[in-house]
Amino acid sequence: MNYKNNKWNEFQTNFLKTFGTTVPVYTPSIYREYRGEIFTTYHNREHPVNKLIPELSSIHSRFSRSYKDTLRGLHYDNKTWKLVQALVGEIYLVVLDVRENSSTYGKWESYIISERTRDQVLVPPGFANGHYAITDCIFHYNLFYQGEYVDENAQGVIKWNDSRFDIEWPTDRPILQKRDR
Repeated sequence: MNYKNNKWNEFQTNFLKTFGTTVPVYTPSIYREYRGEIFTTYHNREHPVNKLIPELSSIHSRFSRSYKDTLRGLHYDNKTWKLVQALVGEIYLVVLDVRENSSTYGKWESYIISERTRDQVLVPPGFANGHYAITDCIFHYNLFYQGEYVDENAQGVIKWNDSRFDIEWPTDRPILQKRDR
């Protein structure tokens, strides 16, 4: 099979166990050969995320680079969908339900995303997410929202080791910024 005949813009969909169909995981088709690989992270007409998020007005694409042992998060807001993926390296991702009236409030699930699988996790509004860099990594996220972007000054932050949620991280001494302490 060559590149032009491969359906490299298709995605397989699974769901994180704790949240049922609330938090989907997408695995893109990857075309691999002797030169490397090619895959699609998002397509405005063909990505399955478009069926879940009605009437988007903005898509904001961001990258973060983290050194091994860095922990970022837990951050959240109530209007932004985040489609997250590890482009380089391996990341321990935590998704926590912070919707107070939800039957799964306070429940969390962890997932390892990496450059090997190219899995993408769609974090809905009202869910906090944080990630720990198992290796040096590059984290990519597409943010979907209506209106103005909810930047870090307006986001909620939950301490990474908040005893109310008892989240299991692969470390007890991560590298943290002041905001996440």
